[in-house]
Amino acid sequence: MQFALLHSPLVGPTTWRWVAAALRAVGHDAEVPDLRDAAMTGTPEALIAEAVAAIPPGWSTPIVVGHSGAGFIVPSVAERLGARSARIVFVDAGLPPCEGQATPSADFLDQLRTLAIEGRLPKWSTWWGEGVMEVLVPAADRRAELEAEMPEIPLAFYESPLEVPVGWCETPGSFLLLSESYRDDADRARALGWPTIEHLGSHLDIVNDAGAISHELIELAS
Repeated sequence: MQFALLHSPLVGPTTWRWVAAALRAVGHDAEVPDLRDAAMTGTPEALIAEAVAAIPPGWSTPIVVGHSGAGFIVPSVAERLGARSARIVFVDAGLPPCEGQATPSADFLDQLRTLAIEGRLPKWSTWWGEGVMEVLVPAADRRAELEAEMPEIPLAFYESPLEVPVGWCETPGSFLLLSESYRDDADRARALGWPTIEHLGSHLDIVNDAGAISHELIELAS
């Protein structure tokens, strides 16, 4: 199988590095586009275009996988791949509405505006206070790698509504739940009739438990 692993605009491609290696180790293809420069433009459209461009043209049936905030661009990436896109998988990710525009909640936007400094958001790892990143990623070396590449993206990225593709909820999809924060999204996936797996632990278990996560991705994509 051919996996395109999309990272949140608030982090970098290292979040998926260990899962990609685990998928390749058992014979699958895996690419992790680096979307940080696109996120720094402040426009979701740039993120979508970069993700599509990074998927090898020789792949016949790529599986588009989005973690966390990347969930909102997964339907658009899949649509632009057209007949080449076999399946979409959300991993502890926000599920966009089935029609209309994908926008953050008013409460979340208000929170972001209080964090922004001169129109830019600080590194995601600094949002939650002392000790939270240590809980999310206990391994100090991996945690340091993640934090080193986190961008400080424009607030405008989240203030820009994204029109979702018409009928995207009819795309074959599935959901992998890692934390209770995305329980409502997992419930929506179930309501759409999608296969859903619960692997409750940390939102960043794609870093901590790559072997198990890769196995569950293969199961969901099959």
